[in-house]
Order: sequence, then C-alpha cells, then structure tokens
Amino acid sequence: MTIIEEQQAKYLIKSLQHHPSPYLIFCKERGVEWMNKSAEYVFDTAKIDVVKIAPIVSHGASKKIEAIGSSFQSDLEIELRKIKFLLRSRVHEIPFDKDESFFLIEVLAQSEAALAALKNTISCLENERIDMAYQKQFDLKSGELVSVETLLRLRDENGDIIPNDKLIPLVEGESLFSLVVLASMQKLKEIFQFKKESNLDFTVYLNVSAYTAMQENFCKIILDFVKENNLNPGDLGLEITETAELEDISRAAKYFENLKSHGIPLALDDFGAGYSSLSYLRDLPIKMVKLDKDFSRTISEQDTQELVKFVVSICENMELDMLAEGIETLEQQETFLKLGCDKGQGYFHHRPQFLEEFKEEF
Repeated sequence: MTIIEEQQAKYLIKSLQHHPSPYLIFCKERGVEWMNKSAEYVFDTAKIDVVKIAPIVSHGASKKIEAIGSSFQSDLEIELRKIKFLLRSRVHEIPFDKDESFFLIEVLAQSEAALAALKNTISCLENERIDMAYQKQFDLKSGELVSVETLLRLRDENGDIIPNDKLIPLVEGESLFSLVVLASMQKLKEIFQFKKESNLDFTVYLNVSAYTAMQENFCKIILDFVKENNLNPGDLGLEITETAELEDISRAAKYFENLKSHGIPLALDDFGAGYSSLSYLRDLPIKMVKLDKDFSRTISEQDTQELVKFVVSICENMELDMLAEGIETLEQQETFLKLGCDKGQGYFHHRPQFLEEFKEEF
C-alpha cells in the first residue's frame, strides 16, 4: 500500500469512526480488518467466526463487481459463534491495494433503535434467552378452548422481558429473525409433550412473519418438526402476520398449500392492520382470519361494527373461521357475538402464561 493510499485509509477510518451506521472494512483474504464504533456496538469482533459478502441474485443470475470503486447492495453473511445470518448491506469496493480486494461494508439500519434491536437479538440468540408464552383462544358461545397462540418473549441480560414492540418490528425483515423463530420452535417441543401426556386436543399456532414464511427452507423445517415430534394433523398451525407484505403471492400459495396438505392450518393474523388484503383470502389457503385488536378497542363505534359485519359475511361465504383479538371486557365479547364473530382471545379470557403456569390450569 502506498503512502497516499495509507493516508486515504486513515482519513476514511477517521471519518467513519463515529458514523451512526455500522461500517466494516473487509478483505477477502483476511476477513474483517476494521469496524467503526457503531459496528462494535452491534458485533463483538472476538466472537465473529466468518464474514463474507453473499452473492447478489437478480433474475436467477449473480451480479459481479465490474469496476473498482463500484457500489452495490448485497446481503452480508455473518457467522457469529456458529450462528449464521444475513444482513442487508451496501458494499463499496475501495482501491487500497492492487493485489488485494478491500470492501467498505455499510450495514443498512434505519435508526439507532434498529441497531439496538439487532444487538439485542444477536445477544438473545447467542445466550439462549428466548422464551415462549401461551395465550388461549376460545369459542365465545361455549367457552371451549379451541386453540393456543404462542407469543415470543426475548429476555435481556437481567432476565427481564424485552417489549416486543421495541424489537420485533425492527428486525422482522432480517434473516436474523428467522433464526429467532427456529429457536422458538425448539421451545414448542415442551408444550406438545405436555399435550400428549395430558391427552389434550387443541391447535398450537406459531407466529411467523411473511418474510420468514417465504424463506426457501421454511416448509421443510416445519414439516421436519412435525415428523420429528410425531404431531397429528391440526396439532401445529401457523399465524402469518398480515402487517408484513407477501411479495410473491403465487409462491406463497404454493408453500402454504403444501403445509395445508400435511395438516397444518394457516391463520391470517392482525387482519385489517396492514397490507391485506382481501386478495390474501382469495389466493391463500387460509383457515382462520384474526381481526386486529384495534377492532376490539373501537368495537362500540358504529363504523367498526359495520366493518366487522363485512368481514363476517366474507368469512361465512368462504367458510373461514374468524377470531377477534384483544377482547378485554364482557361488553366487547357480547358485541362480537352479536355481529357473528364466535371466537376470540384477550385478557378478558386469559392472559399469556409461560409453560409451567399454563400447565397448572389443566
């Protein structure tokens, strides 16, 4: 490296040291050469086993760097204590040395809160601080338990629960979050074991984002889990979060039809809160529609009631189950029943419980 190039490198490093976005200087031959303060906040250099720039795929073909100084977006593949994940990154090739390829990598994060969420998620995965709570779902007429929703709970270094709204929305679109879902599935083994031992019959719904559900190996992972745990049809269901957009409906329909054929029902969660999507009901093999909790909050209002009646009529015509989330009062329950929605969940019926406490109610 020439004196001029060394000066350029020093200037670059100095200018980026306190930049709010995580930056890394990466060499193909030696890996990570340098991180700025923001990157050190998210990653611990000593824990990184492998970092590489994942190939960019566009219409089936991998893009290649064609010129020095070029810039492109790619996934950054990181192996951290044997945990592999991808992060969305912008990569710049920098001409510091003719004989080696150096790249300046910027991890794309929208805010300081997103960086904190990345750090917390990585820490929870590394230190196995992932737990599950369970909330019952009832037939509002009979009071019969019909299903259970699993609720992800991540803990901080002190063992306290990290509020989901402070973390999940900020990492839900990263492959890192798919690893959290996989880790949570290992916790699910415990409730299925309890179900078998107690001879209980209800569906356990696992929450997954649209992004996670569309990952290439997702169907295989779910079907392998069903087989390994000797689950019966209807034991495990999936709740797809409707606030995240499904980019390829035809591919999603193919994936979900495959799961349905193996006895795994699909619920559309948070219906009415995001991207939906009456087309989802038409194009996907949905079994149950879950009204977002905001409908419960405003169910006393005439406009909300008209909307609920509209969704009820659609579900009846399409022979879909319908469930109201967030029911907290008897008045809310009675209104939903009057409007034709006969399933529900919420604090009025049952607060989420960790498994040991959940078991005590049977």
